[in-house]
Amino acid sequence: MTASYTTGDLRPDGSVRLDVAGDLDLSARSSLVEHVEPLLDGPAVTGVVIDLSAVDFIDSSCIGALVGCKHTADRLGRTLRVQGARGQVAEVFEMTGVAAVLGGPRP
Repeated sequence: MTASYTTGDLRPDGSVRLDVAGDLDLSARSSLVEHVEPLLDGPAVTGVVIDLSAVDFIDSSCIGALVGCKHTADRLGRTLRVQGARGQVAEVFEMTGVAAVLGGPRP
C-alpha cells in the first residue's frame, strides 16, 4: 500500500501534525522527507508531530529518513516527534533504539 499524508492545521503551541498511512518502505522514503521538511521550515512552526497510527510497515530506509528529519529539526531549533506507532512499526522502533530519539513509538 502506498503511503499517504495529511497535514493538520497549525496548533496554538506552534506544532503541526502530519498523519501518515500505509507502508513506509524505500518507495515512500522521498515522499516522506518531502512532506516533513517543508513543515519544519514554516515560519510559525515550532515542531512537527508525525502520527504513525495508520502505518503497518516501516523499513530501514524510512527509519533513516525520520532520523534525518529529526536532525534537520534540531538544526533549525524545532522539535520533531513520532507518535502512535504500533505492531511491526513499534517493534522496529524499540529494536533499533530510535524510539528514544523520535519520542517513543506508542501514543
